[in-house]
Amino acid sequence: MNGSIHLQKENQKGQDLHLPHSLLQEFAIQEGTPVIVEFGSKAAAVTLKGTKAQNGRLSSATADELLFPEEGIFQLQYKRGHLRIGPHLGILAANREKYLPGKVRRFNRVFQDHPLQTGILTLFSLDSIQSTHTQLSGYMYNPLHQSWEKRLLPYPDAVYKRMSLKKELKADFDRHISGAVFNQASYSKWQVYQCLKDDPALSPHLPPTALYTGRENTTDWMNQWGGVFLKPVKGSYGRKTIQISPFAGSRDWRVQTRENNSSIQKRLTPEEAVVHLKEIIGRKPYIAQKRLDITFDHHVIDYRIYLHKDRQAQWKATGWVAKTGAAGSIVSNLAGGGQVSSAEDRIKSCFSLTKAQADHLREEVFSVCCRAAERLEKESGTVFGYFGVDIALDKEKKIWLIEMNHRYVDDRLPLQAGDDDLYWHIQKSYVDTLLGMCGFPQEHIKENQ
Repeated sequence: MNGSIHLQKENQKGQDLHLPHSLLQEFAIQEGTPVIVEFGSKAAAVTLKGTKAQNGRLSSATADELLFPEEGIFQLQYKRGHLRIGPHLGILAANREKYLPGKVRRFNRVFQDHPLQTGILTLFSLDSIQSTHTQLSGYMYNPLHQSWEKRLLPYPDAVYKRMSLKKELKADFDRHISGAVFNQASYSKWQVYQCLKDDPALSPHLPPTALYTGRENTTDWMNQWGGVFLKPVKGSYGRKTIQISPFAGSRDWRVQTRENNSSIQKRLTPEEAVVHLKEIIGRKPYIAQKRLDITFDHHVIDYRIYLHKDRQAQWKATGWVAKTGAAGSIVSNLAGGGQVSSAEDRIKSCFSLTKAQADHLREEVFSVCCRAAERLEKESGTVFGYFGVDIALDKEKKIWLIEMNHRYVDDRLPLQAGDDDLYWHIQKSYVDTLLGMCGFPQEHIKENQ
């Protein structure tokens, strides 16, 4: 059973929780029933009492035990003698508490346009976590007052973490957070490929991929694929990538690498290339992929699609941008001189599409990306809440899944594309994801678009 109520702390002795008679009837609970009331990671034994008032009241002793705020609009969830108060949402936003005020300003804008309706949201830092007592200090946003307060609070019902956690703290969160800490684990490019490759709806969108082992593989791949792209199994921003392509009318290979954000090109025989690759790669794990034809007017172009789970925990595409590499570069990353622009404008110019055709291609891209998110979550057994999916479109407009970014997703790219609306939509999506994972149903709560 679920319900919503204005609940406040009352300066009263005892371990009581007063709820309206109508709510007790809805929950089918008799007055005087002892229950365990839960708020985040804290729990306390209380006696339920009825009241004619519309608001609920929690005795000060119980409120202090639960680290409950003075008041707020909360949802209540009753099941088998346990009454949960929430949702309490958390964002691990910084390493140190001194950086939190800047994060507060960001979410002020989010709540200005998309107000939180029930529960609370807390921004906290790594150095504010008190794992011994399953509590933390942070800046709490209470939608009842539309203001932030610095408070000591229990662990939240669901957490969006924006940085790495040590093993011990990760295990502590897993034990005491009832909803989810999403995007906890990190998967390499090879592991992601292994999760996706057997899905018949996704396999046509995956470039042929293999683990790099040495000379024999490279020669075979060049003969089979006509060109090879080598990437570190673990890595980002296009660092340490290598592209191998044939010289027309010759057995020589063109080997292009990125060094100090510059593109370096060498013409080598296959034998020389093997030695050169060994010097560059050494024993570091790499994957090999078929080189795709995604260069338009001397520029590599790919796309970043932002995905999130909505309030019903369903995958949705928040939006996308186009990334255009510097002329002659083998990657599109900004660190290599790339630029970000509107994805719709880019696909129209690359493929001479009408608006209707561009809309259809966008929906096809979004569908493939959401399917990949569902598959990776299912096969890995990890709870995810957001992705930054990199895809490419070749000259035939075929969709290729390049990478499923899930640790450090750069959500500022839309700002560089001049799309402020998408940037703020992404910030809002983090709250929606938390609401979808907190364990409190959201179907009856109107979602602001």
